[in-house]
Amino acid sequence: MSESQNIKKTRQTLYEELWAEPMTTVAVRYGISDNGLRKRCKSLNIPLPPNGYWAKVKAGKPVADRPSLPPYNETILSYESHGDEANASKVQSKRKKGILELLDFEELTVEQLENMHDFDLLAPGSLEIFTNWCNGLTVPGRIQDYDELISKHKLEMEYRIERDKEYPFRGEGIKLWNPLEKVKDRDNEPIIPINVSNSQRNRAYRIVDTILKAFRELKGSTSVDRGDKDNINITILGTTISFDLCECKSKRRYLDDQKTEFKPLYEMVFDGRLQINWRIYKGRHYSSSENTPSNYLSYIDVVDNRLENQIPMMITEFYKRCCDNEISAHLDHKKWVLEYEQEKEESQAKELREEQQKREQKRQAHRNSLINDISVHANNWFKHEQLSRYADELEAHLATYTDE
Repeated sequence: MSESQNIKKTRQTLYEELWAEPMTTVAVRYGISDNGLRKRCKSLNIPLPPNGYWAKVKAGKPVADRPSLPPYNETILSYESHGDEANASKVQSKRKKGILELLDFEELTVEQLENMHDFDLLAPGSLEIFTNWCNGLTVPGRIQDYDELISKHKLEMEYRIERDKEYPFRGEGIKLWNPLEKVKDRDNEPIIPINVSNSQRNRAYRIVDTILKAFRELKGSTSVDRGDKDNINITILGTTISFDLCECKSKRRYLDDQKTEFKPLYEMVFDGRLQINWRIYKGRHYSSSENTPSNYLSYIDVVDNRLENQIPMMITEFYKRCCDNEISAHLDHKKWVLEYEQEKEESQAKELREEQQKREQKRQAHRNSLINDISVHANNWFKHEQLSRYADELEAHLATYTDE
């Protein structure tokens, strides 16, 4: 059974169970918490009974109808709708929801996949919904509830600054004893790679927060790997993407009162322009196990197009490439399956031919042995006939003695 068939079976089973019994009962059966089961159902796009559903059922009160099980490859996107642009300033914007649906790979042939590229993976009407959602992505001027990875970055950076003040020579492997040690020395914990000046830090946080939440809305997962280097991995449709955000530097001449005999004439200083560098990995391809970046893309602040305004273009480009990678991955997989089945059929046919050949050789050997021993068999037959006649004659002769 294929992976997609397993997912379909699991979704259908959970869907039936969760609308037949309370979630706590089903969770105990699977040996997990109800919160863990709820998260699993959310990732599988399984609709759950609303709050108070089972209390109403127990009390015999009417309840909402059970919704049908939506396809697994659907994503619900919420975006702003401004209506007529001419009246956009007068009409308050409203949130709309649209379904982003992918085509079912099980129903696509190799020939169809070979003619598909990037957004061909989307079901009819989904591209318009995705475009409307993507164009509505904006970076807020203020964020109260940051993504957990941003919050972790804030805490880690505060620690690093205080630690480096406490141990100014730790980079050279020198640690001076301090009886009034306030900060415990430890290695850096990996966080999102954001390298900007203090004046641009909040702006960088808002940009990264918007990007992370956008990918999560597209059913992407985010993680920071363990190790000694800052990193971020975003996985969507089987493709892994990583990035680093930095602030550009410009060459500036040292001021006269700062010049010394041993200093250079120029220094590199942050100039307020942010740049984000992306790396795209084709990690899901069946034909290759290499996990090396296949594409590099960079976006930078420009005078008439700040980085915040380029986020819709970034998300569109990366989702398009992820769709293209997904098509290629499933095309490779289907070709591999066909080749495997063909090799299996050829192997079975070869084994059948060899078995038939062995039986024919055995039959021919037996026939040859009969032909080669025909004289022996003939002599044996004549001897048998002679002995049979002798026995008959002897028996007849003995009968005459009995009569006498």
